[in-house]
Amino acid sequence: MVHRPTVSVFSTSTEKRVGSTVMPKVFSTPLRSDLVHYVHTNMSKNKRQAYAVSKLSGYQTSARSWGTGRALSRTPRVKGGGTHRAGQAAYANFCRAGGMFAPTRTWRRWHRKVNLKERRLALSVAVASTSVVPLVMSRGHRVESLPELPLVLEDSVETLTKTRDAVALLNKLGLSDELARVSSARRTKRAGKKYPVGPLVVLRASAVEGRRAFRNIPGVEVASVERLNLLKLAPAGNLGRLVIWSKSAFESLDSVLRVESSRSTKGSTGLTNPDVTSLVNSTVVQSSLRPRKLPPRRVTVKKPHSRRLLRLLHNSVRAKKTVDKSARKERRAASKKFFRDVESALGSSEPLVLKLPE
Repeated sequence: MVHRPTVSVFSTSTEKRVGSTVMPKVFSTPLRSDLVHYVHTNMSKNKRQAYAVSKLSGYQTSARSWGTGRALSRTPRVKGGGTHRAGQAAYANFCRAGGMFAPTRTWRRWHRKVNLKERRLALSVAVASTSVVPLVMSRGHRVESLPELPLVLEDSVETLTKTRDAVALLNKLGLSDELARVSSARRTKRAGKKYPVGPLVVLRASAVEGRRAFRNIPGVEVASVERLNLLKLAPAGNLGRLVIWSKSAFESLDSVLRVESSRSTKGSTGLTNPDVTSLVNSTVVQSSLRPRKLPPRRVTVKKPHSRRLLRLLHNSVRAKKTVDKSARKERRAASKKFFRDVESALGSSEPLVLKLPE
């Protein structure tokens, strides 16, 4: 989102600044990537084609259940003989070559309806993101040599008739690296191949010649300002596509998107200092806030019977330890007395040593 009052207009012949125009209010729309992703996901489903399995798939065989009494399940089994297929289970979804549980149908709800206001707001957000340089660069666009974003050209760009003139214009504006990036990745074609997205040229609907000049350049797409599409302004639901505007198309953005002055400023925060931490901790803000409310301290209620039970358990543990200690002493004394009795019986005062035969 950009709050500049004016935007420079560049010439198509000299590539120099030839004037300026007022920045449309749509570029002050707050960025909502979540809304753009939601609308893009639902809009992209509207071009799907229906697919389904056949109603007869899994049921094109003659089978019946054998009933009970054969120690086999009552699943329908194929009739006949002379082949391995005879007697095999059929129809059920757990059978080989059987039917399918919840098969796909052509009357599935393939498309999605998106609210009109949501679509308009998402489109405004996508347009506003085209002027944010970090977002444009994060998509991979090579905009280091561009003079300014948003890039607005005079209306003579709509009268170009040759593709070579359009390519020369883009190279002079500093988009040679961008065109090379897009064209170098389009040498092979296979299903599911993801190609880099190049710049989008937005002209008026009456600029038929200009559309023909730009439409055959690899990676470059052309759109009419009267029929802007979110799928082109935010490919894959990501903000920040590189857009080249004609002056007339740029000036008609507010009327096309129906941007009102109240809506453009309603979501604007007017934040001039991005350091939110210092603002919140400042004296002016803290003096207007109520003191921190601490959670209540939880107090454990100790009832009399609980205290008696704890004291009883504690005493029982101590008594058990005392008994165990006295028992160990008695066993140790009895062991010593046993060895003394053996020594006295043998008549030897020396300690007993067990000698093993060699």
